[in-house]
Amino acid sequence: MKSVLIIGCGAMGGAILSGCLARGVWQKEEVLLKEHDEAASREKAARYGVSWSADGHEAAEADTILLAVKPGVVPEAARKIAAFHPKGTVISIAAAVTLSDLASYFPEGTRIVRVMPNTPASVGEGYAAIATGEAAGAEDVEKAKTIFGALGRAAVVTERQLDELGALSGAGPGYTFVIIDALADAGVNIGLPRQVAIEAAAQTLYGAAKMVLETGRHPAQLRDQVTSPGGTTIAGIQMMERRGLRSALIDGVEACLAKSDAMAKK
Repeated sequence: MKSVLIIGCGAMGGAILSGCLARGVWQKEEVLLKEHDEAASREKAARYGVSWSADGHEAAEADTILLAVKPGVVPEAARKIAAFHPKGTVISIAAAVTLSDLASYFPEGTRIVRVMPNTPASVGEGYAAIATGEAAGAEDVEKAKTIFGALGRAAVVTERQLDELGALSGAGPGYTFVIIDALADAGVNIGLPRQVAIEAAAQTLYGAAKMVLETGRHPAQLRDQVTSPGGTTIAGIQMMERRGLRSALIDGVEACLAKSDAMAKK
């Protein structure tokens, strides 16, 4: 039977696990997880209805090893798993930990894949960028696409593009939550109840995003459909542009990428 060993099951690891279980990518009996200590491993395993690993030795036979720990923990966690000479695909979701860094922690020939997912994977609406190490083959790429494609959308890209997408889509939910909160504040400011304003803001962003994806049309074309000459929508957009909305978003993504690059050089 194929098996999956998950090292670290925090917010992102848990989102991937719950999403894969919900969509039948993995079965509970196939999954083992290992946290930083036995108590945490037991607790998380009970929460998801899967098994737990005491020391990660199952990596020797696991079909897939998901390395889902924080970047600073990767070297220690990877070396512990590497000691068992993993034969399966090693998938890392740690930001700013490069393929060459990962390769240095594992035996030569280990099949390594880097993935930059985002938290909407937990509700089946994620976006994941996939980049592969030198030893990884088509089977490993397909495995990553199967896992993350089931949780939303997945694209195979270069490693540099993966880092760039980390600053856009990886961190993007954080930006979006701020935008939803700001729009909800605006709704409250003009007289709406808080919960109504939050729901309206969230559903509007969700619906607009779905229109972009399903129609394939440029966002500017869709925007033009709702901006009548001399109308209310263009008046709102003009004020937002005057306040620097577009520049703020561009600058934010650039700052995120710069931080990621700095972390990778440490």
